[in-house]
Amino acid sequence: MKSQINSAAKTKLRNRVINILGSAVLAGSVLPASADLYQVTGGSVSMTITEGLASSVDNFDAYFDATATRAQTLSDPAPGNAPFAVNGATVTVVDPIRPYGVVPSPYPGTPGSTRSPQMTTLEFDSNDVLGSWSLSNDSFGFVGNTTLGEQIALTSMQRWTGPFSGALLYGDFGLRRVSATELALTSNIDFLNADFADIVNPTISVTDDTLTISGDLLMGNGLYLLDPSVVPGTDFGTFTMTAGIAAVPEPSALALLGLGAVVPLLRRIPRLNR
Repeated sequence: MKSQINSAAKTKLRNRVINILGSAVLAGSVLPASADLYQVTGGSVSMTITEGLASSVDNFDAYFDATATRAQTLSDPAPGNAPFAVNGATVTVVDPIRPYGVVPSPYPGTPGSTRSPQMTTLEFDSNDVLGSWSLSNDSFGFVGNTTLGEQIALTSMQRWTGPFSGALLYGDFGLRRVSATELALTSNIDFLNADFADIVNPTISVTDDTLTISGDLLMGNGLYLLDPSVVPGTDFGTFTMTAGIAAVPEPSALALLGLGAVVPLLRRIPRLNR
């Protein structure tokens, strides 16, 4: 009887070992080599924005972090729940980056009537950041169109007032690549994935574990469709992103993880023979 139990247990254990090894081998065969591929682990973007250059960016009223709902961003009193600095007609904000793979908690409501937080999906070659970044579709300034390609997701929300009723919200930004030399900052609230600003000929560098992207903010087509007083291409601020990065795990590392799970199982086999 004991021999039958041991035999069944050994068979079950061997099957588990085979499954784990098979998964590790499969992972190593499916995933490409990724010696130079990196993911964003966090960081922030600093933006300076000049007020008054168009009706839609007339007066920076309040700033909100990722915890505020759409209703709060519209109704809560200024200055909101996130800090910003004002120097004359220039506002400076810091917008945290959502790390790669982190799934944001959804807000109640339907897209277009609530906040629509985004994920960071970009994996990039450290030797050619733009070249490894898929293009997005920027037809009609992204308004009402399906967007393609990867993005780096930001987390905060800006509220603007001006010579109009109510308030305008911009935020839950995604940084996307739209041409060989141009990035776009898309706003994902109300006018979903609308082109808020363009960053032409950005300066990009990768040093050790840090990715830096900087350039001027130029008024985008999404703002123009919203506000005819906008002159697309007008320089209305600066953009500096400083992001922590980490190498994408290589297939060999995944295989080692699989072997690490197998070793304790192998040690149990001799005990079953006793």
